Amino acid sequence: MIPVTLRGWAPRFLLLAVVVWMLFLLEPGFHKHEAAAAGDLPLEELGPLGISATLSYLAGLAMIVFLAGFVSTDRRRGYAQLYLSHPTRPLALYGLRWALAAAVALGVSVLFLVLGQILAWGAFRGGWAGLLLPVLSVLVYGGLMAFLSAALPRGDAWVALALFLPTFFPQALFFLETGLNPAGYRLLLFLLPPQWAYQEVYQGLVTGSPAWAPAAYVAGYGLFWLGLGALLVRVREWA
Repeated sequence: MIPVTLRGWAPRFLLLAVVVWMLFLLEPGFHKHEAAAAGDLPLEELGPLGISATLSYLAGLAMIVFLAGFVSTDRRRGYAQLYLSHPTRPLALYGLRWALAAAVALGVSVLFLVLGQILAWGAFRGGWAGLLLPVLSVLVYGGLMAFLSAALPRGDAWVALALFLPTFFPQALFFLETGLNPAGYRLLLFLLPPQWAYQEVYQGLVTGSPAWAPAAYVAGYGLFWLGLGALLVRVREWA
């Protein structure tokens, strides 16, 4: 199943390669002379630990790319009945795919951390602690994708990307608040990843003061949606 899944993901690897290149170009730490001249970021955010924010974006987007339709497409096209005609539990099948996507996302994050520094700075200068953020993003966006793909017949990746959007454009929340009724906006805030907690974890990393309580909150958010998605897969009728 793993080789078959990886071969089926070939076009997604190409898409992820484009994402990696774009994030490399956007990472301020890899262009520290320009960033320092602009004065937009403190110097500590231009070092190895400052890269952790981009690693977080990369891991989250990787989970969305590789888990797009991983449950919903099987159900819609009838693949699930074919796969599960063998003595295989749905949770085992989709849990394996989820774990494989997580392994790929974290592996790509490690490569980005190491090779990105070598390409930009000519040497690897560390920053392993910054991998905490991509681990959290794997839980958050992996959990959201597990729930959305199990709950929706299609469009799970687009919904997840919409929830990811405020990460890059915080001002989008203002427009959403003015365009939604109060109940809808509260529901949106419940669905959105907790950016305030992400920011506290990031600041703790770059200042050397780990923020474990916000990290636990982010992890709990991801595990909540992951557990809910697993529950939907388990109780759903697959015959």
